[in-house]
Amino acid sequence: MQNSKKRKLKPQNLLIVLACICLIIGTFVVLLSNHSTSNSDSKTKTVNKHYETIATVMIDAGHGGYDGGTVAEDGTTEKDLTLALALETGKQLKKLNPEIKVVYTRTSDKVTWSEDETEDLKARVKMAKKEKADYFFSFHINSNEDPTCSGYVSYIRQDDKASEQITEYICKNLSGLDWTHDRGTLTTEFYPLHVVDEQKIPAILFEAGFSTNTKEIQKLKNSTNQKKVAQAIAKAFNKYITENK
Repeated sequence: MQNSKKRKLKPQNLLIVLACICLIIGTFVVLLSNHSTSNSDSKTKTVNKHYETIATVMIDAGHGGYDGGTVAEDGTTEKDLTLALALETGKQLKKLNPEIKVVYTRTSDKVTWSEDETEDLKARVKMAKKEKADYFFSFHINSNEDPTCSGYVSYIRQDDKASEQITEYICKNLSGLDWTHDRGTLTTEFYPLHVVDEQKIPAILFEAGFSTNTKEIQKLKNSTNQKKVAQAIAKAFNKYITENK
């Protein structure tokens, strides 16, 4: 029986084998990289999905900065409540319809205008024009010497049919809330309001409730109630805009 001898690879053959191994590994790495890039691009496209803007709504948190507005017995300021309501409404509107662009007159207690009431009001109107807003909605909190006064009220221009329809939708959406009621929609013919009267676009000033009513102000401070009000307003704007785009 003959002894078997192990064959040794010649140097040139060894180089060929190593080259083949490197080629296979390189091909695998390239394929894996391409697959990873493809997935990454896909995720990026999903995140950066583009929405066509069908309308721009400017939401105004009344007062702010130097101007606290009305102050409730417990120290709650109007400017803080209007800001909370404005931001929540914008959030709900964007969530409801990404095709509606939302802009704000302010997003914090810091205001960009001078500490002058007249200039303050003018600045809000100018911002709406600068942002090319299609709709303007201003939040406020009411007050009255009678502490039993409660409910919400809207103010619009007499000839503003769009805002009239939107406020009807808002009132209908809010009708299910058991903690407040509709005091009606009034025109600025008898209640002049600069941020409404000086606009060329549909404009609404909305008094969400009374700071002088101790029960109502507590309910308005509740984040759950704020969300309900915000959703009611967001749904109203979305309904009107989608019906009339």
